[in-house]
Amino acid sequence: MNDLKEIAKDVLEVSLAAGADDSLAEAIESTVHQVRYSNSQIDAVNSWTEKHVALFVAIGKHTMASDLRDIANAKESARNLVALAKSSPPKETYAGIASGRFKYKKSKLDSRILKLDEPSKFAHEAIAGAESEGAVNVGGTFFARHRRSAIASSGGANGADETAWVELSVRAFSQPEASGHAVSCTPKLSDMDARRTGARAGELSKMAMNAVTGEEGKHDIVMQPLFIGGIMESTSSMMSAFVVDIGASMYVKKLGKKVASNEITFIDDPTISSISARAFDHEGVPTRRNVVIKGGVLKTYLHNTSTAARYKTKTTANAGPLIPTPFAFPGEPTAFHPVVVPGDWSERELIEDTKHGLYLNHTWYTRFQNYRTGEFSTIPRDAILKIEDGEIVGAVKNIRVSDNMMNLWKSVDALSKNTQEIFWWDEAAPPSTLPTARARSMRITRSA
Repeated sequence: MNDLKEIAKDVLEVSLAAGADDSLAEAIESTVHQVRYSNSQIDAVNSWTEKHVALFVAIGKHTMASDLRDIANAKESARNLVALAKSSPPKETYAGIASGRFKYKKSKLDSRILKLDEPSKFAHEAIAGAESEGAVNVGGTFFARHRRSAIASSGGANGADETAWVELSVRAFSQPEASGHAVSCTPKLSDMDARRTGARAGELSKMAMNAVTGEEGKHDIVMQPLFIGGIMESTSSMMSAFVVDIGASMYVKKLGKKVASNEITFIDDPTISSISARAFDHEGVPTRRNVVIKGGVLKTYLHNTSTAARYKTKTTANAGPLIPTPFAFPGEPTAFHPVVVPGDWSERELIEDTKHGLYLNHTWYTRFQNYRTGEFSTIPRDAILKIEDGEIVGAVKNIRVSDNMMNLWKSVDALSKNTQEIFWWDEAAPPSTLPTARARSMRITRSA
C-alpha cells in the first residue's frame, strides 16, 4: 500500500507547489477478473489491472479535477491541471475541503478472493443451478474485484484502504420471453453460492412462462430487492444536497417532513461489511453511518464540506468521486451504501397477505417526467407474476409502473425480515442492502 500512498503524496505536493490552495489526490489500483457467459456457455474470461490518480485542485474558488491515467507523467499533469484551474471560471458554491487529523478503520479483506484462480467455476455452477430448475438458456457475468486506494490532501487527509469482493449476475430463460434474474454480491467468498443464485433465476423463469398482457389500473406490488435496487439510484441521488440545490430532487424543502411511510428507515452506511465498504470519502473524511430517513421522516441530506457550509451543518462524509461517474456528479455528495431497515414479514407472508397484485423481480428504464415532484415510470423486466387471493396464479408482461416516487415510498406498508445485498451494473446501483417490500395501490399502465 505504501506505493499508492507515495504516489498520492507526491502528486499532492507538486500541485501545491504549482500554486494550488487546496488539493486532493487519490491514487487507485484495481484488479478485475471477469467471466461472461451466454446461451449457457462461457464466452470470455478476462483479467486486467488499472492504476490512476484522481486529482482535484482549487485556487480560491477556481476548481478543476482530472483523472491522471499516465502515472509516469502524473506530476507534469498535476502542474498542467493547476494552470487550467487558474483560468477556469469560479465555482461560487465551493467552500473548501475537509481538514483535520483523521483516523481510519481498516476494512476487512477476504484474501481468498485475491487468490482466486478458477473464476469460471462460478459461471458453470450458476448455469447448472438455473438448468436444474428448467431454464434452457442462461447468461450473465461473474466478477472478482480487488481495489486499493490511498488519499492525501492539503486538509490533512493521509490514509489507505483495500477491499475485495465478488459479484454474480444470472439471467435465465425458460422461453424466449420468460426470464428470471438473480444476483449475488459479497465481500466474503464463502458467501458466494452460485448454484443457488442460478437456481433462483431458473425458478423465476419457469414461473414467468406463458405470460399474458397485464391489466392497467391500481395494483399492490410486492417488490424483490433487485427491483428496489433498480429505483435506488434515483432515490438515493435525490438525497444529495447538491441535487437538492439544483432543484432535481423530490426532497427539496422536505427536511423534517414525512417523505415515506412509517415502515421506512433509510440509512447510508459504507462502514458495514459490503461490496461498497470504504474507510473514507473522497475528501478523506472517515465514513460513517448516516440515518437519512427515520420512520418516514427526512432527517438530513447527504453532504460534503461545501454543501455542509451552505446548510450551516457538518459534512456527512459523503463527498463523491472526484471524477464523474454514471451515478454521481464529480465531487458532490453521493450515497455509498443505501440500506433499508428490514421489517418482520417473510416474503411468503407478503404474498399470502396480498389480495390483488403483482410480484416484481426486476426493473429497468426508470425515467422521471418531473424530478422535483417525483413523477416517474419504470418498466418491470424478467418475472412479473400475478397475485390473486394470496397466491401466484400466472405471469404478465408489457406493463409499466407509472406513479410518483415519493408516493411509492409512502405506500410501503410491509417489509421482509430478510435482506439481500444488491448490485447490477446497468440499473441497480449503488450497491444496496434491501428487503422485499410491498407498496399498496400503485398505478400500472401498458408499456407496449
